[in-house]
Amino acid sequence: MRKSADFLHYSHTGKTVTEQLSIMQSCLANGYTEQAQRILVGMYQLYPQAMHEVVDVTIHNEILYGLLTAKPRALVQEVLEWYEIMENRYGIVPNSNTFAILINGFIEAMAKDVVKQGNENSELAAMLLKEVKKAEENVNALADEVDRSEGSFVDIDSISEISKSGSTATKRAELDSTNVAGIKQLRSTLESLYSNELRGYNLQVRLENDTYDAALERYREINSKRNDPLLMGDVGKLKLLSASWLLKLETLIAEEQQRCKVALNDQNDRERAAYGRFFIQLDASKMATIVILETLRLSAASQRESYEPENVGMLKNKLNGGLVSTTLINKLSSAIHKEIRFEQIKKRSNRHVFGHRLSLARLATSGKLFNMTIRRAKMREHQQQNSDLFLDEWSTENRIRIGSLLVSMLIESARLPEKYIESGIEKERMVPAFKHDLIFAKGRRHGVVIAHSNLIEMLTNNFSTEVVNSRHLPMLVPPRPWLTYNSGGYLTDDEPCMRTKHDPEQMRLLRTASNEDRLSTMLAGLDALGMTKWAINRQVFESVRKVWNSGCELAEIPAKSYDAPEPTKPADYDTNKAAQAKYWMEMREWRNGRANQHSQRCDCNYKIEIAQAFLDHPMYFPHNMDFRGRAYPIPPHFNHLGNDMCRGLLVFHEGRPLTEKGLYWLKIHLANLFGKDKLSHNERIQFVEDNLEGIAASADNPVPDSLLSSNHSGDRPLWLSAESPWQALAACIELTAAMRSPNPAEFVSHLHIHQDGTCNGLQHYAAMGRDRKGAEGVNLAMSDRPQDVYSGILRVAERLVNEDAKRGVEEALLLQNRLTRKIVKQTVMTNVYGVTLIGAKEQISARLREVKDENGQHVFDITKVHALGLYMARKIFASLGEMFTQAQEIQNWLNESARRISSSMSRTALAEAVKMAASTKSSAAAMRHAPGLRKRKQLEKLAEKPMTPVAWTTPLGLTVVQPYRKLASRRIITNLQTINIRDLNMPSQVNSQKQKTAFPPNFVHSLDASHMVMSAIECKIAGLVFSSVHDSYWTHACDVDKMNSILREQFVKLHKTPIMENLKAEFEQRYKDHMLPM
Repeated sequence: MRKSADFLHYSHTGKTVTEQLSIMQSCLANGYTEQAQRILVGMYQLYPQAMHEVVDVTIHNEILYGLLTAKPRALVQEVLEWYEIMENRYGIVPNSNTFAILINGFIEAMAKDVVKQGNENSELAAMLLKEVKKAEENVNALADEVDRSEGSFVDIDSISEISKSGSTATKRAELDSTNVAGIKQLRSTLESLYSNELRGYNLQVRLENDTYDAALERYREINSKRNDPLLMGDVGKLKLLSASWLLKLETLIAEEQQRCKVALNDQNDRERAAYGRFFIQLDASKMATIVILETLRLSAASQRESYEPENVGMLKNKLNGGLVSTTLINKLSSAIHKEIRFEQIKKRSNRHVFGHRLSLARLATSGKLFNMTIRRAKMREHQQQNSDLFLDEWSTENRIRIGSLLVSMLIESARLPEKYIESGIEKERMVPAFKHDLIFAKGRRHGVVIAHSNLIEMLTNNFSTEVVNSRHLPMLVPPRPWLTYNSGGYLTDDEPCMRTKHDPEQMRLLRTASNEDRLSTMLAGLDALGMTKWAINRQVFESVRKVWNSGCELAEIPAKSYDAPEPTKPADYDTNKAAQAKYWMEMREWRNGRANQHSQRCDCNYKIEIAQAFLDHPMYFPHNMDFRGRAYPIPPHFNHLGNDMCRGLLVFHEGRPLTEKGLYWLKIHLANLFGKDKLSHNERIQFVEDNLEGIAASADNPVPDSLLSSNHSGDRPLWLSAESPWQALAACIELTAAMRSPNPAEFVSHLHIHQDGTCNGLQHYAAMGRDRKGAEGVNLAMSDRPQDVYSGILRVAERLVNEDAKRGVEEALLLQNRLTRKIVKQTVMTNVYGVTLIGAKEQISARLREVKDENGQHVFDITKVHALGLYMARKIFASLGEMFTQAQEIQNWLNESARRISSSMSRTALAEAVKMAASTKSSAAAMRHAPGLRKRKQLEKLAEKPMTPVAWTTPLGLTVVQPYRKLASRRIITNLQTINIRDLNMPSQVNSQKQKTAFPPNFVHSLDASHMVMSAIECKIAGLVFSSVHDSYWTHACDVDKMNSILREQFVKLHKTPIMENLKAEFEQRYKDHMLPM
């Protein structure tokens, strides 16, 4: 349960402390400095403990700046008084930014006073104003020294104004891009990379600054040329249509912003004043652009028939292509909020923040921050300087009301042409492009926003389901180091290091761990991964481009058109129900295939466009982590965690001599890519030696013209027979170049060589249980050749199936002698990570549907694959229990521990709940305004529910809290509809079943993440170039032996600690006063 001070404030006001401080900040941004002061002083008086935890010098610097820039004159005396209060009353230590604000402000105030005295002092005034500018530059330089090695200080206001005249552009290779709006938007975003007038950090800031600017500029260009048919010839229908919405929507937003300003001044409309202080912080035209783009993106995604419902807020078969209103509302308000945050750093008063970030980013490249002593010193210095911006937080009501308002405005603004027949004559009229409606599904009423059928048709044919956020492209320069939980990654972004989904409990624990210096090792690991410098493999890219432009399907690049024949309706369709069911299943599969093909084609286009843009540029992938500590690259569209094509396109920017041993590992790596990873090393080397001719032919001519012809029937290049063809092609090219060089050992190699773990989850279970038999099965013990755990499970499962077949079990008879390693692999791999029986059934069913005969027909009856999948899932689970008994026992203990914890409640939490109930009852105002606490009975009922999530500390000090709760809901009335939302700030009952089933896989994930981070840091210290895809570890061929040694040392180091004993002791301490219901 959260701390009482923070929650008591929430129960009385309906706002968290951070949300209240965000209101204070908005008052400052809008010029209401005295109101901001009153809010801050009142908060200190009512909730001193919570304020001490949340507030730092950044907030007080905002107050000082607001007082010095107040209209019509600077409040100099008030500044001096506040400076004394912040030090003496609140114990806030000023930093360099504090003094920069004071000096700049006082000098500017003096100059303005001189100007007001008259013309006779004009020379003195001019001199003082000139000195103000010099003082600002000098003080900012003292606050944060910025390296000017690239020519000039980065000015994020002026970058977009730099003229492109005279610049030499990188020649763009011919690429037949998909003609959809999303791709055009991406190409516009990437234009910066094709010109050379900006370099390094300047260009990185330009990219991060251009998220919606490029789209807005394009819309304005379209509207200015709307009456010129020649100039409009290259503009698609959807682009032309959406641009026409901008003017009306921009006008509506601007009018509402004006009403908000009136409400803030007279305070007669409290609701509008509450959300208005945030609504007016962003330019109306940019807000309108965001609304249009995000709505079109989500609407396009909703048309896919193979979607995951949670991705776009869909309710299957009920919404008719619509979007759940709450999903759209939250997406829009979140996008607006992020853009406002970005705009804050562009303010003149925040330039020092950017300078400080640049200096930290450059420091990270020196490698000094991987010395933990230096890192901790820099972290303390950073906390004392605390140059980062205050991360504001919108209340749930404001977020919902702003989003609802924008959706309503879009519905009013967006119009499209519709043809209709009147008196036998076809006419055209303008109708709404979107409409709001209510539907009933699963016993509940849902608001939906539905696109017009004409728009749906345009979206299906002419819009990609993703619009690239340019702030989340790969970086051109090293990322900012993660010195604290919220100070790393992109230069202009302020997101925390953990993907928490706005969970306040996880954020509180993350902040506490950061302040107590328990995150240094985890953050150093994220830096080690983010500092790896990448480049595009040009030879592989040319092959990818050739296949793409051909429109053919090859090596997982989808074809330009979907050629699968539509299923034929059977002759007895009307009389045979079984034939009906089979036909509709085939039709659904065909439609899903068509939708998937289009989606995959667009996704592939994004990846190729990004790769092309970075051909002449290095790239970095900043990393963050999930709540278990697993690291992920932040750029979502193109990274080394991507598919085979992405990995084949990427090489290390730094090259290293291959060496004799490196040549050996390069051959091993190539054999592995062909699926030979279960052979002995000597056998893998022999495989490569036997195929050197085909390897060289693949390198010399990877994509012969004849291969792309429709009637090709000859031999295919060797690389296409690999399990990972594009990575295999990269390895073929590298090996061929090395073998043809004068001395292969001295050949400079850039290729990443992989060392993959064998079912790492089972490796951790075997190590924790000291299970020798299990260790042998997952290659923790020495062996002549690698053990294949999947083949081992397959053999056991085949035995069980054969036994059932003898008894005449139908499923066994259908599966007998048809099982393969591929069918069982995914379920074995994910079992240790908590896959359920139903999830395993879906996995196996998907694999069974992929099995086809030589004529391309399904081997298994499509109407029976689900039954076969369920049967096979049970057999695989039984096989795992036979082979890994210790792992099963540990899983059972973890499950039972989680069940008891999540069903319990502490005496302290129970007493707090009762106390808060009494406090709520005593305050009539609290009863009126506290969301979700209108009746005392609700709180008393809540106090009886289990509230305790499973939490533990990883070996590297990260506190993990499982986020699975049955969130409380609250009702918010908006102009669009009454919305019931889940309130993350209210105490909520835990989902005991989910807490129990998810704990074993989450715990193992946290161990796996700890091992990877430990290995990443040690590899960096040892001078290796290192990267990782969870349990697959990458480095140069020449450094594989060093990396392997480090991986083993860190695994042993991790498991030398008494992991299970420590977990038991932590549980006993953390939950010592918890009680189970009787």
